[in-house]
Amino acid sequence: MITLHLTRADDYEGVYLPLPTSPAEIGEAWAALDNISDDVASTRIVGAVSNVWGIGQYLKKADVNNSGEFKKLNRIAELTGNLDRDQCYIFEGALNAESVNSLDDVIAIGERLDQYLLLSGVNTDRELGAYLVETGVMAFDESVQPYLDYTRIGIEYYANHGGAYATGGYVLRRDSAEQALQDIVDAHQDKQILGGMEMG
Repeated sequence: MITLHLTRADDYEGVYLPLPTSPAEIGEAWAALDNISDDVASTRIVGAVSNVWGIGQYLKKADVNNSGEFKKLNRIAELTGNLDRDQCYIFEGALNAESVNSLDDVIAIGERLDQYLLLSGVNTDRELGAYLVETGVMAFDESVQPYLDYTRIGIEYYANHGGAYATGGYVLRRDSAEQALQDIVDAHQDKQILGGMEMG
């Protein structure tokens, strides 16, 4: 779900428009905006509320006077509508990790969230380094582990593999991660799914 905060001219209050939306609902919003200013060309998105944190920054440049752009905004809202918490984190991280120049880029990322991994709770270089060592993705003898510089390990991994830290953890492309890391994340996810199922 996404709710756009729209306004015109120098007004900040504006109106809120939930997405996906219909042409009739857009018309109602435009009528309310007409009470603020008749300068239709100044209509703009000043913010967005969504279950995907930070997505609003990628929507602000949309030309809301273009019906084609509204179709894309509706599509993005559909993509975010049924996401679980981890998928929202992945979407957030993927947006921050990739080059996003248009609504088409946002849609493309939203349609392929399965191509990304989420390392839950890994939010710093140090946590990334520790995760990689503790899971055995980066193998070090146990006797040297207390002396490792986990921050440097995380920084080097991030530099070599890309990705981004999101609210819920570190997000990176599957094709840039080792198979061992993919297997660990997938096994953890399968365990969570099974743990949430009721046997009867």
